[in-house]
Amino acid sequence: MLIPLGLILAGVLAYINTLPNAFIFDDVPWILGNTRITSLANLGDMLAATNRPVLEWTLALNYAIGGEDPAGYHLVNMAIHILAALVLYGVVRRTLLLPKLVNRFRDAGPWLACAVAALWLLHPLNTQSVTYVIQRGESLMGLCYLLTLYGCMRSASGETSGGRVRWALLGVLACWVGMGSKEVIATAPLVVLLYDLTFIAKSWREPFARRWGIYLGLFAMWIPLGMMVSWGLTGDHASAGFALEEKMLSRWTYLLTQPQVIVEVYLSKAFWPNPLALDYGWTPAIPQDTPPGEVTQLFMANVLWQGTLLVGLFAASIAGVVRRTWWGFLGASFFLILAPTSSFVPIADLAVEHRMYLPLILVVVCVVFAGYALLRQVIPRKAGACAVVLVSFIALTLGLTTVIRNMAYHSKVTVWDSVVIARPYNARGWYNLGTALVDEGRHEEALQCYQSVLQIMPNHAPAHYGLGTIWLDWGDVSKAIGYFQSAVRLDPEDAASHAHLGKALLYAGQYAAAEQSLREAIRLDRDYARAYEYLGLLHVVRKELDQAAASFRDAVQADPRLVSAYQNLGAVLFDSGHAGEAADVAEDVIYRADELRLSPEVLRGFMDRRDRYRAQVDQAPASP
Repeated sequence: MLIPLGLILAGVLAYINTLPNAFIFDDVPWILGNTRITSLANLGDMLAATNRPVLEWTLALNYAIGGEDPAGYHLVNMAIHILAALVLYGVVRRTLLLPKLVNRFRDAGPWLACAVAALWLLHPLNTQSVTYVIQRGESLMGLCYLLTLYGCMRSASGETSGGRVRWALLGVLACWVGMGSKEVIATAPLVVLLYDLTFIAKSWREPFARRWGIYLGLFAMWIPLGMMVSWGLTGDHASAGFALEEKMLSRWTYLLTQPQVIVEVYLSKAFWPNPLALDYGWTPAIPQDTPPGEVTQLFMANVLWQGTLLVGLFAASIAGVVRRTWWGFLGASFFLILAPTSSFVPIADLAVEHRMYLPLILVVVCVVFAGYALLRQVIPRKAGACAVVLVSFIALTLGLTTVIRNMAYHSKVTVWDSVVIARPYNARGWYNLGTALVDEGRHEEALQCYQSVLQIMPNHAPAHYGLGTIWLDWGDVSKAIGYFQSAVRLDPEDAASHAHLGKALLYAGQYAAAEQSLREAIRLDRDYARAYEYLGLLHVVRKELDQAAASFRDAVQADPRLVSAYQNLGAVLFDSGHAGEAADVAEDVIYRADELRLSPEVLRGFMDRRDRYRAQVDQAPASP
């Protein structure tokens, strides 16, 4: 029990400082903007709306217990990662007790398993999968993946008849649960089969002849998984799949870039995890618009040595699988687990750290056992003591680095600041840092960030839009109009740019042009509430109060949380002689104060308006 307790303590110490961290980036739409997680009874909606319903259900469980407090979500992420490390310890320890290995590792087995689990648990490359809340999908899938392997190996390795059935059910059930967490679980049946052939089976036929039930249950998971993810690989909503070929990446561009990513990011950061970044902004090794005559030259310069290394490792892995060696299993599993995200199926992001959550285990296993074998050769009598000292030092170093890395996720500003430090030519990193600074009211710093974006990518429409919002906030309408016009020219389908251009034109007194821009924004996005609100303000300026009230009603219908639209609607109704309706609007906002997250000052303002509107109603003369 000492080793599991030690792993639990180490995991808590490494990740306890994540609890105060805020929601960042994709946490916002998946958690704060996701109405499905507001009730545990919405599982049916989750099954219909997403291919990761288990992930969403765990978020709903968090919401049911602690609402939108990030601490509870971080606590669950930490628990999932620690549980995964404990299962990993069990997998490695049980593997070393199998007949093929027990004579070599009988005494050292538990400590080698502990070393593998501890180093993986504390490795900072895993922080993105643990500290970034929405990447719970990766760590939860990883836990299910390890449970699948653990249950199937226990079933296949000589348990009693009843035990074999129970462990087999655990393995198959974990695989099916993982299916609802993340699609990478699709490779689990193949890895389990490789494990069986390498460490347990006495022949190539044995797994199917004696354990056909397990593999039937595992491989059957591919049918519903394929149905669940098929919608995510096509259409405008796709973030992965061949639909991206029409948007930005071809399969060949993606495939030829992955050797760079695997070698220079995934393997490199496994051995030297600094600097790390939420968003690497990795550019294609061979851009899609490269002239045919330059493709070979770019391939030789950018991909040749990395591709040669990976091809060599892959060939060695295949040879090891044929010979049923442990290193063949590790190498083949590494490539199998990465295959769904790092092969020829294009994904929006070329490189992200969380894809190494499970493959990192295989790297750690290689390092631990290679190091142990080397110590036994060099200093056989003191190998054990030296191994303990060395592993303790590395684990402490990794743990401290993880603690420091967790601090980068404290807020949107700190995480994007760490991105631009690690990747100074990442335009998206500078843009998101600027947006985070705007949210904190730090407009001057945000202005510099947006200007940095334009130095890297002069045609970056969102940066032009961001600069326009800052100059409009500062009252320089002329500059704001210029930047908004640039944003509209670069991205004519962006409703927000049209809406804010309309707002700026309204402030400049160009009412006809303002209306044209606002109606174009509404045409592009019927649910963009700000466009309706700005159109309402235009009607107010024109003294068209009935049209203004209609526009403000459209705004609150499009976004029931747009507090400023309620304020404007009440004011217009009051000015047009409908004080009773204005009071009802204010009363409704007061009743929904918690839902709308009103500050005490704003709430008092609505209460004052309600009282003033009602006083006007009370003073009105009675009808004859």
